[in-house]
Amino acid sequence: MTRLYYALILVLLSYSCKKEYKETLVDFSNYHLAEPLTVQALAAEPLLEAPVTISFDDQGQLWALELTGYMRTVEGINEEEPIGRIIILEDKDQDGFMDHSKVFLDSLKLARAISHVYDGLLYAEPPYLYFTEITPDNTPGKTTVVDSAYAVGGNVEHQPNGLLYNLDNWIYNAKSSKRYRLKDGKWQVEHTSFRGQWGITNDDMGRLLYNDNSNQLRGDWVLPNMLNANPKFKNRQAIGKAIVPNQKLYPLQATSINRGYLPNMLDEEQKIKYFTSACGPLYFEGSNLPEEFQGDAFVSGPEANLVKRNILRNDALRWQGEQAYTNKEFLISNDEGFRPVNNFNGPDGSLYVVDMHRGIIQHKTYLTSYLRQQYLDKGLDSIVGMGRILRLGKQLKPLKKLNISSWSDERLIDSLASKNIWIRKRAQQHLVAKGKENTIQLLRKTASISNNYKQLIHTFYTLDGLDAFTTELLDNPNIQKFPKLAAVALKLAVENKISLTDNQFQNLASVDNAMVDYYLGYYLAIHTEDHIDSRWLSLIKKYRDASWFTEPLIAHSFNKEAIFLQPEYAATMPNTLHWLDSLQRIQLKKPGSFKKNKDHLTRGRILFNRHCATCHGPDGTGIENLAPPLLQSEYITGPKERFLAVMLYGLNGPVTVNGKTYDYGISMPGIGGSTEITDENIRDIGNYMRNAFTNTPNQDVDLKTISKLRNLNRTLDQTFTEIELHETFKTN
Repeated sequence: MTRLYYALILVLLSYSCKKEYKETLVDFSNYHLAEPLTVQALAAEPLLEAPVTISFDDQGQLWALELTGYMRTVEGINEEEPIGRIIILEDKDQDGFMDHSKVFLDSLKLARAISHVYDGLLYAEPPYLYFTEITPDNTPGKTTVVDSAYAVGGNVEHQPNGLLYNLDNWIYNAKSSKRYRLKDGKWQVEHTSFRGQWGITNDDMGRLLYNDNSNQLRGDWVLPNMLNANPKFKNRQAIGKAIVPNQKLYPLQATSINRGYLPNMLDEEQKIKYFTSACGPLYFEGSNLPEEFQGDAFVSGPEANLVKRNILRNDALRWQGEQAYTNKEFLISNDEGFRPVNNFNGPDGSLYVVDMHRGIIQHKTYLTSYLRQQYLDKGLDSIVGMGRILRLGKQLKPLKKLNISSWSDERLIDSLASKNIWIRKRAQQHLVAKGKENTIQLLRKTASISNNYKQLIHTFYTLDGLDAFTTELLDNPNIQKFPKLAAVALKLAVENKISLTDNQFQNLASVDNAMVDYYLGYYLAIHTEDHIDSRWLSLIKKYRDASWFTEPLIAHSFNKEAIFLQPEYAATMPNTLHWLDSLQRIQLKKPGSFKKNKDHLTRGRILFNRHCATCHGPDGTGIENLAPPLLQSEYITGPKERFLAVMLYGLNGPVTVNGKTYDYGISMPGIGGSTEITDENIRDIGNYMRNAFTNTPNQDVDLKTISKLRNLNRTLDQTFTEIELHETFKTN
């Protein structure tokens, strides 16, 4: 069928969506929610289908992205049909439930991210990232390609998403190492740290939180792009930290999961024990939840039909957290169709949960025959055509119209102190977009009189977005009262090339706080020219046993290691000098060149980027807390049968590469059972890896070997352990 056919069908559907619906009343009797909160289905089928993310516009109106083509059957056939939509939901009778929808964009192929920014809409439809203007009647205006390579390769489970407008006025993504912003009418793209898998969020000072499928909450101790200056420095302790190490789940019933037959996956009642599909992390701040929920982190577990609450301790540099409950969950149901995939703050201060609501949640690329049979036995393949947006709060009143774009500068600046983080961030966006001299003067006045540290943080970031962050702001006495504000001020001072006066530095140093000291060390590392500042040496002595403290110095030593590798510093920072000496010896490898478009190595590179690079990195160096390196790995340089067996059958448990053990608690799925990936594909990927990630290129992977490995006495669901691999494929 042609794209035009689908477009005509969707035009008809969109016409029908202009009719009012009788609201679907969802029965929540089999849902359990933490007290004293209430839950409602703000929107439900047939008004929308398979939502994966939402976004609120300046009117406070709710928009949803439907991933309609995703896994409609256990075979996942025709998933790239252009049937995805972005819809606008309305509550016309103002009874608190959505009863009307309008199609904004249709005919989308596996689009998975949207965000209202710059008076328009960013949306991702692989491989593109688009920005479209929104006309007064809520129809698409001029559309611009922001990035033609936003989501290249990988299946829908492993592609960039998020489009989070952070406090630093940059837009960040999960499963990506790019950030974006619109500045002076031009889109800018910069490199940033690779983060997460599905969903990304920020705290009240702009630090980023994310996760991967087996680790519910990771995050950065520090603000973005502080430690990215040294391409040789990979193992940064302050980036990608496990914020909540406890991965325990407390499901109500035995749910259907991939590879439930592996040891330690299920308890004696066949209930899943730990996260396998964590997604949608959210740092929450909103007035419609009680005080004890403020600053908590919520994470979805669609495989166990729940949303988990975590309590964060985030007032120090080293971020930590713990689960809020033992033996119960924040929100949970015994309805196996309840598939929460994303969580959001809202303009009314409520917590919003995006429920894809379907039986099949696992993508076909990694769907084992074990899980496939469970889906069929339970009839979960029949739960399709549904979808819900849940709203949680103390009181669930109808949403109010906001019309933020018409607010005065004074009202926007006052809103930077709102209890609702959604309001604060949107007000900041509009202030930055206005860019008037009067706006800057009002912001400076606010900075001089406000005692609200959250308002001050947003004020500083807004002035930075207007290119108006100046040295006088560092004299603000509140900087010494609030470590988070001091950290933001120092980061912005560095980015704006502002040198602190001796008095400003001494005032901050007198705070005697680890977060403030770390950012002072960062400032000093940036300003190191030909020798190490004595103030930096004093700080290092103070944190002698904290190896993470010298990371800014290491990160900003690229091409000037000799400055730091002087004998007189050996006694003060021996571990740091060891790091610097090791990094100095590293030779950065230039990427290989593949000139032909159809040769097998080029095909292998394209397939590797699509199926493997999202975990192992496009350069094969691995991704911290997700997958070990392939570069110079004995798995790649050793017997071809061994790494081909891993590709076909998968690998679980710890793995040792070049003498280092990696135990991320993640089972690497095999691709031998995928109908999408042929033996020829596996051959080309194998030969590409044997050529690109070794010093002795070898292209000996052949179809005969792959066919032989498929005939091993094991099912394609039966992943190897490292011990089994070495016993089965012994080296000479």
